[in-house]
Amino acid sequence: MKQRLLKGTVLLFGAAMALYSCRDGMKGSAFISFRLSSDYSDFYTGRISAGTLSKAEGITLPDTGSFILSVTDSDGEPVYNGPYGGRPEPMQVSSGAYDLSLRSEVFDTPAFSKPLFGDDRTVVLEDGQTLSVAFGCRQINCGIRLLFSDSFRSRFEGAGITISSDGHSLPYPLEETRTAYFMPGILRVTAEQNGEETPLLSRQLEAADMMTVRLSVADSYGENTFSVEVDTSRNWIYEDFVLGSGNNGSSADKAMTVADLILNMGAEDVWVAGYIVGGDMTTANVKFEGPFSKTTHLAIASSPEASSREECAAVELPSQKLRDALNLVDNPGLIGKKLYVCGDIGNYFGYPGVKNAKEFVLE
Repeated sequence: MKQRLLKGTVLLFGAAMALYSCRDGMKGSAFISFRLSSDYSDFYTGRISAGTLSKAEGITLPDTGSFILSVTDSDGEPVYNGPYGGRPEPMQVSSGAYDLSLRSEVFDTPAFSKPLFGDDRTVVLEDGQTLSVAFGCRQINCGIRLLFSDSFRSRFEGAGITISSDGHSLPYPLEETRTAYFMPGILRVTAEQNGEETPLLSRQLEAADMMTVRLSVADSYGENTFSVEVDTSRNWIYEDFVLGSGNNGSSADKAMTVADLILNMGAEDVWVAGYIVGGDMTTANVKFEGPFSKTTHLAIASSPEASSREECAAVELPSQKLRDALNLVDNPGLIGKKLYVCGDIGNYFGYPGVKNAKEFVLE
């Protein structure tokens, strides 16, 4: 029970889980009484729905009597798990600590147009005490909506776009316009084309974050734009995400960036530029600090401050000359240096990378 311990009146916030159950013959000398705060007034819930409608698509919350109330004791045993409207009032319990949760509906897997409202608290009751709990309302999950530009549709025609997080995934077709809802965490967007999956972007979203990302492919130099709008109930985030720099890799001066690699799989003898950020890579991890143990490759990224696997591309060091000059086992001081390398672009450790490196320039 990690939630804040409260005595007396408790503010709780609302939404999701399970089938009706109530422990037979609940006994004890303490009582929990439940009510809904003013947050659940028609005005407030109407404002939430109107806000959703104006930002993406209309959402209708279920009737509060159908919200799912869960009361669990300190041993993890359910005292009540069912409709809020069907609860005992007041609820008789023994003295002790209880986890309380109110959810607007069941949310087990990512889904479209399915915001989840609720909150969790822990309460402690003594013998003979009556505790009054006033349930409020806030959004528990987060949402992401993708907008595809004509340049993106042309480059990724026929590709399968997927959003995934924490072992769950949701296909997002190019024709989709709705918001996809996930529990807070790192959301990853990937494209599968010709049997090969490539990562497009990843974003960390918190509860109540509502992100809209417009995806496009660069044909010239450009920068991504990012803005955040905050209202009383959610954080509305907007981003123009441009894939690639527009460089063709024909020379070091026109070197591609790490972001360009997914757009140029199979290209040979092209220049790629990035900052050396680590080594000892796998499909899931990269080591950003020494000591290092692998001399066969290193990791580059568009920023020297990169801190995740998704931001990095592996560079193969196939020849002894390149290994002597660039391996991080013997040259740890190269971390943070900008590297221009000429090689072939292909799948390396499960991500686009540079293989068969032939030439390099250190800046």
